[in-house]
Amino acid sequence: MVQNESLIDVLVVGAGPVGLITAYQLARFGGVSVRIIEKHSKSVQDAYGRAITLFPRTSEMLDQLDLADDLLQEAFACRETVAYNCRGEEVHGRGWSFMDQMKDTAFDFSLVLRQKYQEEIFRKALRRYGVEIEAPVELIAIEIDNTASSFSHSITATIRDADKGLLKIVKCKRLIGADGGRSSVRRLVAIPFEGSTSEDRWVRIDGHVKTNLPKPRTYCSIESPTHGNVLWVGLDRGATRIGYAFTDDRANAFAEFNEQAAIAEAIAAVKPFTLEFERVDWWTIYTVGQRVAKNFSVDDRVFLVGDACHTHSSGAAQGLNTGIHDSVNLSWKLSLVLRGLAVPTLVNTYEAERRPNVLKLIQYDMAISRLMTNRLPEGWQGDSTADVNDVLGQVMEEAGTFSSGLSIAYESTIDNPLVSNTLSSGPVNPGMRAPDIALLKPGTFERTRLIRETTNVGSFYAVFFAADCSQGDPMVEWRSVQQSKQLIADVQNRSITYLTILPTKAPLIRGSLGRAYFDVEGQAGYKRYGIDLARGGVIVIRPDGWILDIVSAESDIVYELETMFEGILRYTVLD
Repeated sequence: MVQNESLIDVLVVGAGPVGLITAYQLARFGGVSVRIIEKHSKSVQDAYGRAITLFPRTSEMLDQLDLADDLLQEAFACRETVAYNCRGEEVHGRGWSFMDQMKDTAFDFSLVLRQKYQEEIFRKALRRYGVEIEAPVELIAIEIDNTASSFSHSITATIRDADKGLLKIVKCKRLIGADGGRSSVRRLVAIPFEGSTSEDRWVRIDGHVKTNLPKPRTYCSIESPTHGNVLWVGLDRGATRIGYAFTDDRANAFAEFNEQAAIAEAIAAVKPFTLEFERVDWWTIYTVGQRVAKNFSVDDRVFLVGDACHTHSSGAAQGLNTGIHDSVNLSWKLSLVLRGLAVPTLVNTYEAERRPNVLKLIQYDMAISRLMTNRLPEGWQGDSTADVNDVLGQVMEEAGTFSSGLSIAYESTIDNPLVSNTLSSGPVNPGMRAPDIALLKPGTFERTRLIRETTNVGSFYAVFFAADCSQGDPMVEWRSVQQSKQLIADVQNRSITYLTILPTKAPLIRGSLGRAYFDVEGQAGYKRYGIDLARGGVIVIRPDGWILDIVSAESDIVYELETMFEGILRYTVLD
């Protein structure tokens, strides 16, 4: 039996963290109707392998989405890493030591929270916008009418409600596949999944343990001659994760590799330290592979995010982080387009921006996953007798700021209006993450942060750093912005939000553009952005927290802003 069709703007397939955050953003930004389906019931979904680590840049993005506080209530903030050699001696500059260098952020730690608990937080946040997960509901067919307008309900999705035994037809404008490495969306729209799956397998086991490991509440590696570079992570709620290479020797030692076998091998893997499991929460064996979808979208109507468009090992703990980066990059663009506030081609920048970063991760991941099984990377050009643990430390150190997400950048290209080709001689440039800086609120001088004041609501931020004027009005140079009909329209459409930052505290703020804040003593914020105190300047920040442009105070500010946004936003000039 087929139920009558229903209409929706966006159908999200897959209710893991990436799907939940995607649906949450679209609902949060408003003006777009959303449904999210999941083919597994909650109890089954919880049994799946789970991610645990959110790196600093991901935490910053979740903070801008008003999700970080709830995560921090339950998470374990891991600020320390340690590596032990096979004799149990602490060694430096190896393993996860790069995590000690995560600076320039309020989130100078790894936020460790098992996926099960992350999902509970994201489901609750989504529910606040009236969106509930429909499960167990499976997508079984997709038809795209690519002759229809991109603003019409041109996608016909057939879904099966397993509990009711019904087929349902959903007509939608866009469909997003966040349904994992075995994505039904990717298969149904025939997007090739290119890459390889190795013969390497790893075991992961979570539980509550007793041990004589000196620093158990850390991100730790143990250099085992039999089990590879063993992963040890302190988890939320006092739990621990242990991961080790599952070689043929390990597999052949047991008639059946069950939970008891996984425990026995974990005990052997962490030698010379002792280990006793009080309780096992979850364990799994998984295969290591690196694959990337040939396309991240079809006709700019069907999109893939997260594991649906790229998979990699958990060696660098990047799967969940990369998926959230995908979701945050796509969601605000899609929202602005569907609400008629941005040019339709804006969504073309999703794959253009994300693919190069995904491929960079894949290259790191291929090297790291081999090194963690005591083998040098394929095509290794260095010393063939090199200590794999030394090489692992070097590779992870090289990838450190990229792995933390703080150096992930988007390139300026001729067909991407979201990254200006403006180059500055200062510390930041378009395409880079907008650094978080400390600010003071007027009146109370209470400390806040730029990220907290530029929450992601699908709006661009034009941040005006005022010049240090000892006399006169420091905002006089920005007055012309308030006279632009185009910019006024964009502000009224909530496409642009203004903020003003002043270099020093003042008893009265006159005529600021948007909310006003003071820099902290010593003008640390001005220095971090390379703003000349005598001239000021404008930093334009995208909704996702990356820098779009840097506008010099000497330029025609109105012309620069109008020209920039004409290539991005659709606006109506006010009479």
